[in-house]
Amino acid sequence: MHCFDCAGRNVEQPAVGACMDCGAGVCAQHAHADHRPVTCRMVGLTVVEHPTRLPARILRCPSCTQVRAAVAACETQGGRDC
Repeated sequence: MHCFDCAGRNVEQPAVGACMDCGAGVCAQHAHADHRPVTCRMVGLTVVEHPTRLPARILRCPSCTQVRAAVAACETQGGRDC
């Protein structure tokens, strides 16, 4: 798989991952790494009584990163005029 954004510039750059939101291939230059909490109720075969919050690494493309930032900014304004 090649990077979607690089392909738009006629450059074949191998992807290092896929955008979590849209699935586009992203190279190291275009990948935006982020973390999100994941709630676990099982570790191996052992059930955890109290869920543990673990950060999971996720990748996003530049477009989806911009959309997420715009939504976050809108939410801080109370969702008006978004």
